Amino acid sequence: MTAKTVLLIIVGAVILLAVGLAVMRNRQKQSTVASEGGTFSILQGNFDGHPMFAMIDLGLRNSPDRQSAPFFLSISTPLIDPTGDGLPTRVDADSLNSWEDAVDARLRSANRFVFVGRVTWNGHRELLYYVDAQQPAIDNLKMLAESHSTRPFAFTSERDEQWTNADFWLNRK
Repeated sequence: MTAKTVLLIIVGAVILLAVGLAVMRNRQKQSTVASEGGTFSILQGNFDGHPMFAMIDLGLRNSPDRQSAPFFLSISTPLIDPTGDGLPTRVDADSLNSWEDAVDARLRSANRFVFVGRVTWNGHRELLYYVDAQQPAIDNLKMLAESHSTRPFAFTSERDEQWTNADFWLNRK
């Protein structure tokens, strides 16, 4: 993976978070689905002419897990041959699911983590997590990226004890 590719992925991740506020203000639909790990809401909106979908675990709003996981992870991958709207094709959806499973497995092997959700917009998928320890997560994600066993991805990590990054999504009204 070239430095240019990594930079583009990182820029894409930042854009996803930055535009989310505007998108969710204009959201068209919101529905809730239960899962093993929480209650996820599917948020749908449109920003800059592209549909945006976010699946966020709104059950984390007041979760005690917030205290035990102070490090935010944003993990982003470009979609492979996205649709004209910048969304994944059926073929790419299977690849994304495999990639997400690999990311979960790597994080699970090194950390306690909380999966906040995922955002798909304009040719990118971003996964949002909080972990209890930053360095093991970083090391395991680097190993996964360098193994080239999944699709290319980039990630950022920062200390966020107040869950400011997640609250952007968790406190949508």
